[in-house]
Amino acid sequence: MKKILSIIVIAIFAITSVNAQNGISFGIRAIPTFNWVTLSDTVSTHKYENEGTKMGIGFGPSLRYKFSDNFNVDVSGIFTWQKFGVKVVNEMPANPTKVDISEKFKVQFLQIPLNLNGQFEVADDLNALLNFGVGAGIKLKSSRLVEDPDRTNHFSAEYDSSIKMLTFVDFYLTAGAGVVYDIEDNLHLSLTVQYNNGIVDGWLDNKNKYKAENDFNGIKQLNLKHKNVALSIGFYIDL
Repeated sequence: MKKILSIIVIAIFAITSVNAQNGISFGIRAIPTFNWVTLSDTVSTHKYENEGTKMGIGFGPSLRYKFSDNFNVDVSGIFTWQKFGVKVVNEMPANPTKVDISEKFKVQFLQIPLNLNGQFEVADDLNALLNFGVGAGIKLKSSRLVEDPDRTNHFSAEYDSSIKMLTFVDFYLTAGAGVVYDIEDNLHLSLTVQYNNGIVDGWLDNKNKYKAENDFNGIKQLNLKHKNVALSIGFYIDL
């Protein structure tokens, strides 16, 4: 990961050294996130739902190009660690006993969002910001923990990264708002709240050749989409 981040930073500095006259800024962003998923399933034995909202964190470099007084575009490379959970919520058809099974996931993504930003002055050194864009999330690592309090022979004692349940690439739409404070003429603090809405199925379904043959909970097909609210804190310097 350190090598990847170093390559990104070197590439950004190389580009900005050539294009400094074109209104380019370099930034670093830290992004706490609140993550959940939406689920739909019509084939499996049980019904599934999201298990609460989980916190995550992300950070990475950003490159911003200002093409007018009020508008700019930026592209970032964000390493993010996210959690979410899937909960079995109904009874088995042949057994009236209530099922209580959770599948908890930890996922590390490299997210590459591309945003169009509008900035409008509201006070000295303070601008309101609106943005929207698209992004791709490349899965770097994932692991799963199964919890089943009533059936101790069907649970994991720790997160397992050997069973691959999630797709390699996620795509999402993003929209947000915030403020930009000019600390100096060429140094800016950006604070934004963004909603990221996954638009593709992130579950491998029964096409997953890595899935254990005796996987007990009967998931055959599941449409899973990632969602989160991200609080972005960024420092940008004009080059």
